[in-house]
Amino acid sequence: MNTLETILGILAFAVVIAVLYVWGLKKSYTQSADLERILLSKSAGKVVNYLKKNEEITLSQMAQLCTGVKAGQFWSRQKAAVQNPKAFAPKLAQYMVEQLLLEKSSNGRYRLKK
Repeated sequence: MNTLETILGILAFAVVIAVLYVWGLKKSYTQSADLERILLSKSAGKVVNYLKKNEEITLSQMAQLCTGVKAGQFWSRQKAAVQNPKAFAPKLAQYMVEQLLLEKSSNGRYRLKK
């Protein structure tokens, strides 16, 4: 092995380590947003399952469904959970309306979008 191969090997190793470091740094910066998105998605699934059996849902019923929902990523120990369901329910309703899953009905109720 000559010195040129050794230098190229060291540089390639340094580039790979730098890319992995930047990738991990980006993941750690966006982790809270990702956990919130996963939490909203899991809760939305519960609401959709409820609405398949029932006609409409209120915010208080959404809050009851979301109680105890947890989210996590397989590569991280950090988890997110619904701590205050009454504050989380309006955010969930807004998310589901924006995702075109729900439509607002009368008296603050929501139903599945047709």
